[in-house]
Amino acid sequence: MRLFIAIDLPEEIKQILEEVKAPLKDIKGVKPVKKDNIHLTLKFLGEVDENKLSQIISALRKVSFKPFSVYLDKLGFFPNEKRIRVLWVDAKPEKPLKELKQQIDKVLPSFKDDHPFKSHITFARIKYIPSWNDKKKILELITNKQLGKKEFLVDTFKLYKSILTPKGPIYGVLNEFQGSNADDKEC
Repeated sequence: MRLFIAIDLPEEIKQILEEVKAPLKDIKGVKPVKKDNIHLTLKFLGEVDENKLSQIISALRKVSFKPFSVYLDKLGFFPNEKRIRVLWVDAKPEKPLKELKQQIDKVLPSFKDDHPFKSHITFARIKYIPSWNDKKKILELITNKQLGKKEFLVDTFKLYKSILTPKGPIYGVLNEFQGSNADDKEC
């Protein structure tokens, strides 16, 4: 099964991102992330044998963190302006997110990351951009949209499974892990 660890976002934050991506809906080649699937990925585990699931959950229960607040910051894209493939919004400050990610890495040492951690929330993926006007529209959105540094509390992270379908991924929560000394919840 395909697994990843992420922070779910409050409904209010997802709604802000719905408004951010609204101008992109008519551009062919741009695929906005479904509202229910928007999250902040901490670690992608990839394909994992189902019999390792209980070990992963046990390891993640060892992660201890105090709840912290982060806010939406600037918009951006990966990998570069010539070849825009992912549109995202920063989550700041990065330090508490990075510390949580490091703890997760420590308890799951056999799962290596392909890329350095970047505290971002993907809100659209791009297969191709049909015209210069469409690219201009995307770049103007990224450059000019102000989000007002909307804050949200991070007091849990979740282990998700991802099922890839022709209509897009379907995510399911396998377990939830609370900050502080609270217990985690089986889902």
